[in-house]
Amino acid sequence: MLSVFSKLSSHLNSLVDADPALAVKEARELDLDGPNRINLMSLRAATLVNAGASLGRQEAIDEGLELYRELHRLYPTADITYNLGNGLVEAADCRGDDSEWLDHQEQTRAYRAEARRCYWTVLQDVDADVELRTQAWTNIANLFAKTYRLSEAHDARLSALKIDPKNGVAAFCAALDLMWLFKRGGCSELTHMEAVMLARQALRNKERIVQYAGARVVAKVEALASKLTDPPPRSLHTNPFIRWVEEERLTLAPAVELVDPSLGKLDWLTLPGILEREPGVGSRPPPLFAMFNMLKSDFVLARDLAWRASDGSAWPKTGQFADTLDYAMYGPDTSALILAHRTALDLLDKVAVTANYYFDLGHPPDKVYFGKIWRIRVDKKLGTSPLANKVEVLIRAGVYAMYGLAELAEDYDARDGILHSQKDLRNSGTHRFVVLHDLGDTTRARQTPEVEHINHSDFIDEALRALRVARSAIQMLALAISQHEEILMQETDGILETLIVPDHH
Repeated sequence: MLSVFSKLSSHLNSLVDADPALAVKEARELDLDGPNRINLMSLRAATLVNAGASLGRQEAIDEGLELYRELHRLYPTADITYNLGNGLVEAADCRGDDSEWLDHQEQTRAYRAEARRCYWTVLQDVDADVELRTQAWTNIANLFAKTYRLSEAHDARLSALKIDPKNGVAAFCAALDLMWLFKRGGCSELTHMEAVMLARQALRNKERIVQYAGARVVAKVEALASKLTDPPPRSLHTNPFIRWVEEERLTLAPAVELVDPSLGKLDWLTLPGILEREPGVGSRPPPLFAMFNMLKSDFVLARDLAWRASDGSAWPKTGQFADTLDYAMYGPDTSALILAHRTALDLLDKVAVTANYYFDLGHPPDKVYFGKIWRIRVDKKLGTSPLANKVEVLIRAGVYAMYGLAELAEDYDARDGILHSQKDLRNSGTHRFVVLHDLGDTTRARQTPEVEHINHSDFIDEALRALRVARSAIQMLALAISQHEEILMQETDGILETLIVPDHH
């Protein structure tokens, strides 16, 4: 038999769909005093946010959001944190609907950053409910995709599917983004093939799509799947390195995609055609190509170090090390793993240097930092930091992927950013010491501020995440350059002479 609260909850949930205005009215009339206060606060908050979103009523959403904030201060459980994230997303979506794309992103920047932090907190909670975690991955992926952080979005959706293979919403959205990249050109047929596979996976799980996103999304899934032909059968990779690269999504291609051995290369992301801006340079390609080559080269090395570090026999045993009696690991394989992490994150500053050169942002090359180049810090006390003038002009012109770079920089550089722990770990490995342990509790090691102790398996996860962050930044840089070149081509009249930049090998 249903409890009084369950009946009330079911009634208000039905009203959200049938009569959202009445749902808002009745939610506000709930008596929050009494022994069931927390549950009633949650019910009022959810009703105000969901019904307010249906009506486009900002004040109702904000009212529900404040209730979620109060609940989160009192009981920061995974469920409440997740719902707070959803409330923040609804508040962001309801603001500035009629404004330009960039204006909307800037007006809702704080809401979206806080929502990413909420979802990220849920994702790190291994005790959180499986359904909650797969939805958190799906929702943070949607936030990434809206700002052109497409490879991070794809990573997140694949993580959602790993937790729940029946998450048709994640599969469908991943297929849509892959098709968008494929239609832009430059991707392999495997991009299209993976989009087909994901669309089929989504179609097999229509009931879960209805549960997560509603019946309207099912119709969109069916429409996409009907346009795509079945992919050909595909055999597993026999090379363990190739298999590892594909499983960990570490190719440097235009999209996060499967690996086609017939291509002969794993990392074939290239720059688009570049309009020459310096007259009289003859047949020499612009320095941009050398910079991009080194970005790829350093990434490939960092990935190779991470792979080889997993095999202790790959390194000569020439060192003798003292036993620190805390299950710590010493040797070139351990240092290689730490170096892989550091090298991957060092690429972020090089991405910023490349962007500064190509987009002529005007910073001295030796004063360029990934976390600082995109915005101007006007007031340290207030924390206001608008986009740099040239960056804003470029994004408004259509270089949308640059906004993704700016947002990634915020997540990495800001103290409360979801990737700031990566920066802290990189700084420890660069300026101090990181010691990895294969057994035991790292807190039992003798502590000193100069040394950070980390479990070896946890650090492997951090190194792989750092590689994906670097890959994302390089891919967004290439997409931003491509978008800019498309704009320049539209503005250029007359006949263009071309110079083919051949493969270095």
